[in-house]
Amino acid sequence: GVQTCALPIWLIKIDHNGQEEWNQTFGGSDYEYGYSVQQTLDGGYILAGNTVSFGNDGSSDVWLIKTNANGQEEWNQTYGGTATDIGYFVQQTLDAGYIIVGDTGSFSNGWMDVWLIKTNADGEEEWNQTFGGGNYEQGSSVQQTLDGGYIITGRTESFSDGVFSALWLIKTDADGEEEWNQTFGDGSTDDRGRSVEQTLDGGYIIAGNTQSFGNNGSSDVWLVKTDSLGHEEWNQTFGGTSNDFGYFVQQTLDAGYIIVGDTGSFGNGLFDV
Repeated sequence: GVQTCALPIWLIKIDHNGQEEWNQTFGGSDYEYGYSVQQTLDGGYILAGNTVSFGNDGSSDVWLIKTNANGQEEWNQTYGGTATDIGYFVQQTLDAGYIIVGDTGSFSNGWMDVWLIKTNADGEEEWNQTFGGGNYEQGSSVQQTLDGGYIITGRTESFSDGVFSALWLIKTDADGEEEWNQTFGDGSTDDRGRSVEQTLDGGYIIAGNTQSFGNNGSSDVWLVKTDSLGHEEWNQTFGGTSNDFGYFVQQTLDAGYIIVGDTGSFGNGLFDV
């Protein structure tokens, strides 16, 4: 038979000194990927990613795993069809359910669409929405907004001006129905959003990467600040002559921002944190 290599999701809990307290793995005989984790209101954890072991017809499905405070599984749910579906980010919602964003090939208008899934507290789907056109879309980050709706960032090829992707920002109501969307970048090269958060002033901060505005055509970390309707207020790039990527941003207590990603420009090797 064909030899497959099991690759489970790995969950590691460390203490305040960085020492491991426990670790748990989740998976079957095939490939699994864990992309997002958050502590839940009950002290446990919610993980989002994708599974091939437990997917439909051997394809990748979105995988949601709920654990207790010790990382032991309480339940898991899969979402998807016969094509590739991936969950990149999960957040617990105010009603104790969960919101997941990723991308879907099973239910898309084209190659891949942004996929937004809302579940109840047990991970049972309440509704889902797709966003996209005929080309490749990806949803990387979602957050519930103060009005009960959701803000999503990712990338779009269908609605960029060029043949590559633009950074995409989508605002929905509480049922996942689109209220507005904005694109950033000209699509002449690769621009994408990887993390979004509502800011104290009601606007949004997006971290990702841009080649359109990068140094020497390489990728730079891209930070974009918008107002409450997604109109750009300012943007900044960070990077050197090699590829640099921004993966996550959070507003800090002094109203500034902290970003984490990879740098090829200023590291000791191929890529450094």
